Amino acid sequence: MEVRDFLQSKNEEELRELVAELAQRYLDVSRFLRERALLESGNANKLISSLRSEIRSITEGPVGGWDRWEGSVDMPDYSHVEEQFEQLARQGCFDALLDLGRELMERGSAQIEESDEECDLATPLGDCMEVVVEALPKSSLSKPEQLLWYIERDVADEFGILDHDRKEFLKANYSPDDWKGVAQLLEERAAAGDGGYGLVSWLLRANEECGEADRNIDVLVREKRYVQLVDTLLKAGRRDEAKERCLWGYGEALKSEHHSVETLHDRLRDMAEEEKRHDLAAAYRSDDFFDKPSEETYAALRQAAEKVKCWPAVRKAALHFLETGQCPDRRQKDMSWPLPPTEVAHLEAKYPRGKEKRVYKKDFPQREILLRVAMLEKRLDDVIALYRAWSKTPKDYFYRSSDYGYETRLDDRVAHVISGSHPDVALEIWRSLVDKLIAHTKPAAYEAAKPYLSSMKALYEKKNRRDEWPALISELRTTHKLKRSLLKVLAAIE
Repeated sequence: MEVRDFLQSKNEEELRELVAELAQRYLDVSRFLRERALLESGNANKLISSLRSEIRSITEGPVGGWDRWEGSVDMPDYSHVEEQFEQLARQGCFDALLDLGRELMERGSAQIEESDEECDLATPLGDCMEVVVEALPKSSLSKPEQLLWYIERDVADEFGILDHDRKEFLKANYSPDDWKGVAQLLEERAAAGDGGYGLVSWLLRANEECGEADRNIDVLVREKRYVQLVDTLLKAGRRDEAKERCLWGYGEALKSEHHSVETLHDRLRDMAEEEKRHDLAAAYRSDDFFDKPSEETYAALRQAAEKVKCWPAVRKAALHFLETGQCPDRRQKDMSWPLPPTEVAHLEAKYPRGKEKRVYKKDFPQREILLRVAMLEKRLDDVIALYRAWSKTPKDYFYRSSDYGYETRLDDRVAHVISGSHPDVALEIWRSLVDKLIAHTKPAAYEAAKPYLSSMKALYEKKNRRDEWPALISELRTTHKLKRSLLKVLAAIE
């Protein structure tokens, strides 16, 4: 007999006795009935008080880490809290829900911060808060106050408890007038210095939602969001103003050693390129190179300087810099430096500490970059000489301690570049890499050696030296005959 049929066969008295028996036997049923009775009788305060105590109890203290015997984490159970939140929502206790939700988020966030990383508390907390947020539009708060309630929770959420896309929810429940109201509330707080980064971001969004995005210019200026200010003006088509604000922001950022200096420099460079002011764009590219020398900044400088037909002079200065650390004077145009000063050169002279110093005298010569540049320019004899010098240079900790692939990547690139013109040197490099990896005596290292062995095999075949390959494999097998994992690698590649 089905359960429903069984219940329908009972009269009212028999059903009461059956429910009473279930409540006596099962504590969860008893608690459910008591809580439902309190709600339906209109006496929700006692239930709310009990639920608040449960929230405080369940969020008390940190949660322990992984139990290696049980294979799990002893997680607190928020399911009853979620069920009671749903009950309160069904009974229309929306204001109480907001109050309880606020406390749950505050205490739950503190608990996450104190707990081990293995404990995923954000998900069950988020399930509870989903019920609260859905109840928000039905509360007695005004619409702007409802938005502010949500914004405050969102800004305080460091752990992704409210990690849901609310775009459609906010669009469906709040009008431009509602956003205008919350924008006024947020503006008052931001103007008083009580905004914080998150609240200001919501103020910017609120101004956009209510159709008053122009107000964001003043906000961005006040909050010193220089890059966002420039991007906003560019998006609005106010290019001249964007340039003016970018220069102003650059000076302000230099004075305060603000993190946005580099990005503002990029914006000025990009504007020069878009305006086809090629000499100025190349000057900005020279800043990029001399401030942060690399193969990439060298290549970008070359491309820009070639457009104004001054690459030979710029190249000479760039290579001299990589050798000695001596930078040309770029603040005024002369015969040795053909590019004009940038629009921010006078600011950098005035506030030199504001620009992060990338390189120091002890860093020169920059052998690795010189090597990469030589490969870029296909100066193969120089590549070999620079590689030998670079190989003798002590490597930093990151380079030496990296995975088997990374620590040999540049050597492999050099070998490939010179393999056509200097095959013996390329084979020497690859053999050195293979020997170093075998010395690790790890199966993963033997696997990492496989591409270099393959490159050697291919080069022997290309140069009609096929008889040298079997001799190499035989030598490795004889020398390392006890390394079974290596022998498998050699068999696979033979």
